Amino acid sequence: MKNNTMIKYILLCFIISINSFQAYACFWGKKVSYTVHVANNLPPNTDRLVVHCASKDDELGYHNLTTKQDFHFHFCKKPKATLFFCHLWWGNKNKAFDVFNARWDPDICVDHTCYWEAQGDGIYFSGTWPPGELGKAYNWE
Repeated sequence: MKNNTMIKYILLCFIISINSFQAYACFWGKKVSYTVHVANNLPPNTDRLVVHCASKDDELGYHNLTTKQDFHFHFCKKPKATLFFCHLWWGNKNKAFDVFNARWDPDICVDHTCYWEAQGDGIYFSGTWPPGELGKAYNWE
């Protein structure tokens, strides 16, 4: 009976170590680590920005951002396979778009950071952190 318990314990430790290895694989040169920011730079005293982001494998939930707040997340890029999208709502306006796509060529997230910013007239982008000059990417719908 003691041998059975010991085998189960060793197996559990092995499974935990495999999961830990996968979580840190991008830091060991297997994959590249990226960060996506979605920031609220809408006029003060207006509706909050509601942000929902997800991928095929990851549901990142809904976030209510006040002016000057930032929602960000990190992930390991899988070549030709990683895709994250976000849907933003501001009052009666909204916009859904890809915030990261491993198939983008060239990679627009220059230093492995994609920075998206909601402003009154649309969604702006910078591929650097801290964000450099912002370019308008999308209008609100």
